[in-house]
Amino acid sequence: MALIDSETINRIRKSNDIVDVISSYIDLVPKGKNYFGVCPFHDDHSPSMSVSREKQIYRCFTCGASGNVLTFVMNFENIGFMEALKKLGDKVGVHLDLKDNPKNSKYSEFYDIYKLSTNFYKNNLNSPSGEKAKEYLNSRKITEDMIKRFDIGLSLNDSLSKSLVKKYDADKLILIGLSHNYNGKLCDLFLNRIMFPIKDLNGNIVAYSGRKYDNSDAPKYINTKETLIFKKGNILYNYYDAKEEIRRKKEIIICEGFMEVIRLYSIGIKNVIALMGTSFTNEQLEIIKKLNVDVVLNLDNDAPGKLAAFQIGNTLLKNNIKSTVIVFDKYKDTDELIMNDGEDAFLKAYNNRVSYIDYKLHYLKIDKNLNDSVELAKYINEVIDSLNEIDDDVLKEIKAKELSLEFDINIETIKSKLKNNSTKISVEKKEKPTIISDKYRKSEIRIVYLMLNNKDVIRNYENDLGFLPSDDMRKLANEIIYFKQINGGWDYADFITYILNKPWLKESLDIVLNSKQHDEFTSEELEDYFVTIKKYEVEKQINKLTSKLKETLDINEKIKIAKRIENMKKEVLEW
Repeated sequence: MALIDSETINRIRKSNDIVDVISSYIDLVPKGKNYFGVCPFHDDHSPSMSVSREKQIYRCFTCGASGNVLTFVMNFENIGFMEALKKLGDKVGVHLDLKDNPKNSKYSEFYDIYKLSTNFYKNNLNSPSGEKAKEYLNSRKITEDMIKRFDIGLSLNDSLSKSLVKKYDADKLILIGLSHNYNGKLCDLFLNRIMFPIKDLNGNIVAYSGRKYDNSDAPKYINTKETLIFKKGNILYNYYDAKEEIRRKKEIIICEGFMEVIRLYSIGIKNVIALMGTSFTNEQLEIIKKLNVDVVLNLDNDAPGKLAAFQIGNTLLKNNIKSTVIVFDKYKDTDELIMNDGEDAFLKAYNNRVSYIDYKLHYLKIDKNLNDSVELAKYINEVIDSLNEIDDDVLKEIKAKELSLEFDINIETIKSKLKNNSTKISVEKKEKPTIISDKYRKSEIRIVYLMLNNKDVIRNYENDLGFLPSDDMRKLANEIIYFKQINGGWDYADFITYILNKPWLKESLDIVLNSKQHDEFTSEELEDYFVTIKKYEVEKQINKLTSKLKETLDINEKIKIAKRIENMKKEVLEW
């Protein structure tokens, strides 16, 4: 952020009208002086996000999401500040060349190394030494276009390490998983393998999966170990390149491995990512939640894949994310299905995908003897537990009737075990900081809110008060004053950009915005809040003096302290 001057940042922010930008992502409807839309940052069913053209800020009255045009793009697209700034800059003709700046990331050197290594591997594949690998890829129906699209390359021998060590420290090559030390010699980690680059959420290549293409006894795949720039649980393969298509289709297809992604891309399906395994982490869940789209689970057709679909689908269900499951019996995975039976076979499976709840109820039957009364009762109770996780009374009713008919069980028996009143499935949200509900806390939060929304209140605060009881509100108020001084004026939207790299201030701002304030106020109201805070300070001094009065044995000192306490109490009464 420090690499781009604040004047340029603010110019880009001011040139992008927040209503125009947000309306390109979600539908906005004018209502009064603001615009309203369905909030994309939680499971919103009625418009709860307000967008102010006057202040150039947005705020959700349900989940508390708030910010300016930059923070909206960052959060909606799940990208960093610099990428959001560049995207908005490009829209208004302010082009930022971030890639050529060697200091744009503390890991930029590592990204450069991976960029060079990818080009190196691609050259290998296109050289005479890459003919056999090319033949293998052609046999798997991976075309030249697909090879280029996914930057597929080839590792040969130790030539990569020998080339890179001329420019970079050997320790760094080992640290990021490209090389290793073998008997005192720097060697390539990947030898004679087809190389599939793995990108992080920002499009940087950070790892590889290397596949053998011969009949040797070597492991089929070797993957980059976790490094400073590669955390497997934080990455979804192909996310960076697929995210625009995912948002356009309002749907994400989740596969198990990258070959399924490549195969689906080859038949024109581009809203697809892979987990690179069956595990599903909280970090990956958060990425998908921010997309606010439906999920299609397209995992392998073996026992681990079926279990993963069951578990991942359950996680999505508990987080109120609609999901369906692609089911086919004949092949192990989508790659085999399309390779053997063609594109139409997959499209048929896709079009006949089942809701997750149907998949789950079917999965619960696996390995159960439903002719055995004990196992049947266990299955029925598991189904009822599953139905109680659904926030849809109609769907519950339908499934309850199906269960009743299938096993000849009284429908009332099933209904008696179902939770009533559409018990809501909890949606994970950012935990809101606790707000102390006493009059002093309410007053200081109200004062800061009015400072944020009215520059005259900032001046009044400086002249008539100048302090607040709590550290968090006092620091936020001081930062507001400082920002106004260094910028020669007040701009709420620019202030939000200013505190993006000050998370402790953002937390305080969230407390203020989550306190359900309104913009209108009178001078008398403001004075009342100031007086309340002043009384707090006086009462604090009175409490200190009262304690001192009890501790001192000197009668003259007691008289002095008592007199001071009396005068302070009179002062308070006069306010």
